[in-house]
Amino acid sequence: MKKIILSLIIACVGIMNVNAQDLYDELNTPTEPGRVLKEKQHDDADISELADSVKHKFAGAALRKGMFALTATRVDLGHSGCYDFGLNESTNFVFQQGNNAMVQVALNTADPGLNGFGGITCEGHVSNPKYREDKKGNIYYDFTVMGASISATVSITVYKGSNYAQAYVNPIFESSAYSITLYGNLVPYKRDQ
Repeated sequence: MKKIILSLIIACVGIMNVNAQDLYDELNTPTEPGRVLKEKQHDDADISELADSVKHKFAGAALRKGMFALTATRVDLGHSGCYDFGLNESTNFVFQQGNNAMVQVALNTADPGLNGFGGITCEGHVSNPKYREDKKGNIYYDFTVMGASISATVSITVYKGSNYAQAYVNPIFESSAYSITLYGNLVPYKRDQ
């Protein structure tokens, strides 16, 4: 089972241009020098931890390449609290593909909002991308998206050992606008042209 999972991981990592051999070596490093790890039965927790670790590495690689999507399962509107009832992940997201990015919030309320879905959409060019990791393993990625009607700074945090992330979106040049925070999973993403 472990060999099948590692084979799938290595195949997927190759797609992201991450060094597959380094990842394989990291996952199979013995706990003591000169001692070979014995094959053992992995319980569900071990497999889940391994899968989360791989998702975290994919999220980091996707952010470094600027090719990702964060689909929101929860949105915090700042001025009016948290909204997580009936959110549609396909209309509440942050994504970047190279030099282009989009942030969209669509709450499906009676008020059509600026984008007709009960929220806002900010689409434009990416500037000032900054990627860093802290000593605990958390990943931070900041950029500015400059759109025709709305521009914003986006600060993403991917938490250690998972691909769960938060994206804090703060509008620029818009005194009446408010900041929002989206929470969800961050995954590699390539939009079809």
